[in-house]
Amino acid sequence: MSFTDALKTRQSLIDKIGHDEAYLCLAVALFIEEPDVDSLASEGLTEGGNDKKIDFIYHDPNSKRLVFAQGYMAKKPKDEAPSNKASDLNTACAWLLSGDLTSVPEKLREIITGFRAAIDAGEIESIDLLYVHNLPESVNVTRELQTVESHLRTTLADDRLTVRSHELGKAKIEHLFTAQDSHIEVIDDIGFPWEIGITQKGDNWTAGVATVEANWLHGLYEKYGDKLYSANYRGFLGADGRKRVNSGIRETAEKEPKDFWAYNNGITVLTLSIGEKKKGKRDLRGVSIINGAQTSGTIGSIDKSKTSLDEVKLLCRVIECSDQATIDKIVRFNNTQNVITTWDRFSNDADQKRLSDEFDELGYAYYRKRGFNAHGDQIGIEQVLQPLLAFHGRPTDAVRGKAQLFVQGHLYRSAFENKKARHILLVYSLARAIDNKRLELKAKSNEGALISVEAKQLALLRNLNFKPFLIAAIANSLETVVGTYCDPLTVSFKPAATKGTVLTDLSARWLPIVEAVLPLLTAIVQPETFFKKLSSEEDFLSQTKAQLDAMLVATGQPEKCSDFSSMVAST
Repeated sequence: MSFTDALKTRQSLIDKIGHDEAYLCLAVALFIEEPDVDSLASEGLTEGGNDKKIDFIYHDPNSKRLVFAQGYMAKKPKDEAPSNKASDLNTACAWLLSGDLTSVPEKLREIITGFRAAIDAGEIESIDLLYVHNLPESVNVTRELQTVESHLRTTLADDRLTVRSHELGKAKIEHLFTAQDSHIEVIDDIGFPWEIGITQKGDNWTAGVATVEANWLHGLYEKYGDKLYSANYRGFLGADGRKRVNSGIRETAEKEPKDFWAYNNGITVLTLSIGEKKKGKRDLRGVSIINGAQTSGTIGSIDKSKTSLDEVKLLCRVIECSDQATIDKIVRFNNTQNVITTWDRFSNDADQKRLSDEFDELGYAYYRKRGFNAHGDQIGIEQVLQPLLAFHGRPTDAVRGKAQLFVQGHLYRSAFENKKARHILLVYSLARAIDNKRLELKAKSNEGALISVEAKQLALLRNLNFKPFLIAAIANSLETVVGTYCDPLTVSFKPAATKGTVLTDLSARWLPIVEAVLPLLTAIVQPETFFKKLSSEEDFLSQTKAQLDAMLVATGQPEKCSDFSSMVAST
């Protein structure tokens, strides 16, 4: 499958937001390895019209990362994309950091205000500037992006923030799409001049050990950066004083270089092929550091104009493997010795294996590993966690970063333990229905067709904390709509309701419920205060339920939603 093929599987998204916007969102999702493209689109796409050159903007609080992008789609083949579209990112950066908010449309004002506050609070550590298009990459665009990157870095004047620009043209996007299968993004031939000894061989792998020079690692990091860790569960966490281990690695390299080999555990490199030695040299075809990200990143971040690395050497284990299943195991087992703030370690959990089988019986693919989702109707472990927590009455937990949630075992168990696939399907299709409603309202906003009550709804939905609250509120009042007792921990679709369906069908079934509840909530909660109340007042959600139930009954919603009620098993 190619990226173009993957885009074709997103026809429902294309129908909602258009081909060009879907291309942009899918490319960004691939770049940041976000599987839930529909949710990403509903959160990140700006609403057009005086958008201050910001087509897409997204904050990932878990990785403390800000991504914003410009898109360009050529209708006819050309040699390169226009560089002036890349320079539009300069305008976007200026508005993001210092533009007069009174001149910013209301739909962007809250977003920009939130990002400024996050930067000031140190809640953003990296900013990625993306220029996404469907043409070949070019030197002209690269130069323009480097200028934008340099300008933003100078404006921020903060060494704690990493700023990177990326041209995602047709070739690069296809390259990223292909690389996701092997986990190895750096696929160049990498010179490896050291002797490899103590070799071992398995059915699908060959390995050996060598001593390498720190200057080699420094050069790799300088050239490839975070791409070196494409197969690693964790990337480089930073070498400043906030990361004590990495600070210690730096201190050893700087003050005791000759002893570094003895003091450090070294690194493990995964490669697709260890080349034959010719004239004292050999190449590795593609590399990813699957263990030792902190060591290599710390060495790579050392300023060689101030500190020599000539005497620093370290142990390097090299593993050659091109079999996908074996690579998955190598990556997983090479990382289980560390505390991993990711959901990958749950992929073989008994509940996850059971759920995978149950989804298969329902005719749905359930993906137990992290990363980009190439298929539109595929459901993944990381896509459903936050909606499940919200539906189970934990909306304030649901807004946390995904990795934080999986680290906390009680939250993982709250979401998945003994839960049925039909229950998860019910909850996740509700989350998709909310995303669809947000996209619909954004489209009407672009057309200037919002009526006042819809404007209030969109104001609530722009607050990313509101989606978990809305899910929790609907779960709380579902029995009022259905007309019978519903346990939010077990309520599910009836078996017959899921036969021959796709997610688009099921989320469409939820739409009348969302459209019934959302306008009523605009009379109960305010965009500026609801999350503060939710976080500080234990009974705020129950108070909301009492008001919402009364309003649902008064407006006759149970009768209007009888079709949906017939699909639901109350426990």
